[in-house]
This record gives sequence, C-alpha cells and structure tokens, in this order.
Amino acid sequence: MRVRLLSLALFLAVAVGGCGGGGDSTVSSTSLQSRLIPASQVPGFKFERRLDWSDPVNLVGEGMTLPEVTHPSQAVSELKNANFEGAAGEVLRKGSGFATTELNIGAAKFKSPADADNVRDWMHKQDLQQPCFVQCIFSPRPATIPGVPGARFVVQQPTGAPKPPPGLKLPPGARSGPPANYLAEFTVGPYLHWVFLQADPKDRAQVVAGVKRYHDYAQKIAG
Repeated sequence: MRVRLLSLALFLAVAVGGCGGGGDSTVSSTSLQSRLIPASQVPGFKFERRLDWSDPVNLVGEGMTLPEVTHPSQAVSELKNANFEGAAGEVLRKGSGFATTELNIGAAKFKSPADADNVRDWMHKQDLQQPCFVQCIFSPRPATIPGVPGARFVVQQPTGAPKPPPGLKLPPGARSGPPANYLAEFTVGPYLHWVFLQADPKDRAQVVAGVKRYHDYAQKIAG
C-alpha cells in the first residue's frame, strides 16, 4: 500500500510539472505599482486611477495604443511569446473640460531584459504606423529623447487639420487645433515602461522632459 501511495505521489508531481505548474512565472500588479512614477513627481498632474494588468488581455485592451490595423489578439500573442509576467498602469490628469490632458503610464515585467526589449521594439513599430485604418490627419514620425538610452519615441503629428474660424473664442486652456499623439517606451532590465498622451504639438519639449523624469525614477527604483 505504501509503495502504491509513493507511486501515485510521484505520478502527480510529474503531471503537475509537465502541465507547467512550475514553469510559468507571474508578478502581481500591486508589486509593480511602485515602478510607476507618482503624480507628485509630474508637475501639474493629479492621480486619477490605477489599472491591474496581470492579465495580458486587459493590458492590451486598456493600456496599449495600437493602430486600427492591428488585432488585439496579435498583441496578446506578442506578450505571451515574450514571457510576460505582469503589468500595472495608472492614469494622471491635468486640467478639466476642453483643457483636460490624460497621461497614461505603464510598467510591465518580463522574464529577461531581451524579452522586454523585444516588446519595446514591437510597440515602437506599432507607433510608427498610421493610427487610423484609412488615411487620417496624423503623421507618425520617430523622435529622440536625450538622456534615455534605448528609448523609442514617436510623435504622431496632426497635419492638414482645418484651422478654427477667425474670431472664434475658445474656452480657457482649450487647444486651437487637434492634439499630437506622444508615445514613448524604454526598458530598465526586464522591465518595460511606456507613456502615452495627447497634448498640444508645441508641448513636445515638456513631454520629452517628462519621459526623462520617468526613466530616471525607474532607474532609481531598480537600484
């Protein structure tokens, strides 16, 4: 009887191991929140909400800015193939009404630095595509962020947008035209960090400075 029980225990151990019971590695969204730059370090912005992206499906649906030609399932496959272990996000807000700016920030953990770099580069390729399924006003262009090694940065600049009629009075703080889309990604070891926001095209220098601040914070947290 004892031999039979030992054999059953051995069988169960092999079966669990064969099904990936000890092969998959995950980290909680809560454990990654400290890697998101706090609102107190982003001048003018206030904390709005946190997002749990332990599930890659939720990350793709809520945290990735993909062109309309890319299926969400493609992004989920990309994350899984890169040994995705978990992610967290937050939304910061500045202003109100027509003058509102939302800053979307994310941090994800992968098995290795190479995995994080691969997803960074994949996201950058998506950023460089026309965001609309058909031609629209946004023209994606790669840009640089001095002081952030290996950063990927794209500005989707509005072009050919109609100007407001002369004499039109805009609400205080409102933009005079469509915003630019700013998308940036960088890695620190096995961690991928990214930023997305829509802001005035003339705010580019401020966005660059903000991404640099996030990078410096992430490096400090990593030790």
